Amino acid sequence: MDYSRIIGKNIAEFRKAKALTQEQLGDAVGVTGQAVSKWENGGMPDAYLLPDIAKNLGVSVDRLFEIEHNKHIPTEEELLELVGRYGFDRLNAKDGEAVFRLIFEMIYRLNFSAFKCENCESVWDIIDRWECDFMTSQLILDEGTTYISLVKDMPYICITKDEPGLIGRLLGEDRYCDLFGLLSDPDGLEAAIFTQSEYSKSGAKYTADGLAEKIGIQPEKLKELLPKLVKFRFVAEEQITVDESEFTSYSVLQNNEFRPLLMTAWLLINSQRCYNAYCQTREKRFLER
Repeated sequence: MDYSRIIGKNIAEFRKAKALTQEQLGDAVGVTGQAVSKWENGGMPDAYLLPDIAKNLGVSVDRLFEIEHNKHIPTEEELLELVGRYGFDRLNAKDGEAVFRLIFEMIYRLNFSAFKCENCESVWDIIDRWECDFMTSQLILDEGTTYISLVKDMPYICITKDEPGLIGRLLGEDRYCDLFGLLSDPDGLEAAIFTQSEYSKSGAKYTADGLAEKIGIQPEKLKELLPKLVKFRFVAEEQITVDESEFTSYSVLQNNEFRPLLMTAWLLINSQRCYNAYCQTREKRFLER
């Protein structure tokens, strides 16, 4: 078998998939661009360079030579056990960044596998190289959808499984106008943001006037907004009795759904329809009454 021809073809293919020039690959492994060109035209790299070449191309040495092995494909249970063990160990080591990056990378690669492409590069390499203001990877299937933001400063994942009755529950909710009415009011949005920024100081109790002063809005305006702030769990309301007199106090709450709502809204506002990977096989409508 002519391995020099095989490895030359594969170096050229994988180099282009990584968007590297011959000079860039050469610099990475300590040779000239002319040497890389020679390999791609039938020359054989020195054996000691093969690990570095493979590493920089994001493949194995066996892959460069197209050597197949009967590798064990882990079952779903084995894979989940490995991921769980990795996450447990890294969190015990207080390395939450490693856990986050692994989860994001795994979901992206599973997403990309729908395209039956074996040369899926690291999502972090994509984000670092393109530095796009807006780039996403999406699967839109009848069974559900995934949405992965590849925006450099806002990696974000949303996965929705279309369970029976989901759309009915979404469209059956009659309080959207209340929520969006609160957030579309500049003072309402400011109040909602304040409650989340002040949560680390939770335990503090305010009168309505004191809370208005902390937020920086007029007391009359806050009193108008308070019923919705309480309804949507931005603020807790409590009746306190002092010397037989009743007072109403307010404290801020952590609303875990607010931040992803802002992120989703930001992506919706700034969407430029620039997709990195996009698969649409869905036949069902997203919203159907």
